[in-house]
Amino acid sequence: MSRPDEAVGRDKVLRTALQLFLQHGYAGTSMKAIATELGISAPALYWYFPSKEEIFASVLEMALADFWSAVKGSLTEDDPLVRLRQMVHAHVVWQLQQSDVARAFDVNAGMRQLLRELPEERAEAIIAMEREYITELRGILEEGRRRGQFVFDDVKVTGFAIITMCEYVHTWFNPGLEKTVEGVAAHYEELVLAMVGADGGRRTSAGD
Repeated sequence: MSRPDEAVGRDKVLRTALQLFLQHGYAGTSMKAIATELGISAPALYWYFPSKEEIFASVLEMALADFWSAVKGSLTEDDPLVRLRQMVHAHVVWQLQQSDVARAFDVNAGMRQLLRELPEERAEAIIAMEREYITELRGILEEGRRRGQFVFDDVKVTGFAIITMCEYVHTWFNPGLEKTVEGVAAHYEELVLAMVGADGGRRTSAGD
């Protein structure tokens, strides 16, 4: 078997594979195609990953980990209202700045369909990261309601409504329009605060 090219590395393999999966889908992307794009032989690719399935699982993990890292890193305040603003803002910004990845690996339908291609144990590891995000959001909503900052009926329904709204912002956003990424994110903050019945959300934002 050919030895790996030190100039390639696992990260480059994953990012190259990601682009091919986005363009051609899982079924339409072969190990040979990934190797060709990298400029190495197919046997050399097996030094990094034993199968296309393993590359695909690692790509999914990379995309979701990048998303969750961006969102989690934005949560700097304990106040539920401000923290909810931060979470929504980071989610929307990531979706718009990484729109190609978001279209394929969103937390809802796109990822669900792709996860069917993976063994159960790998799919569970990826779903666990998704659950961490959902748990954080529900915790914010519950604490905000406990403090009397939010007024809504169902944490589960409200949480998924927020996720869905943020998740699909990339389906309509046009960089050529008058709204900037930051502007859209700020507008989504206001929409979500209205959704949860927050009072005076604008006056207590993270930037005030």
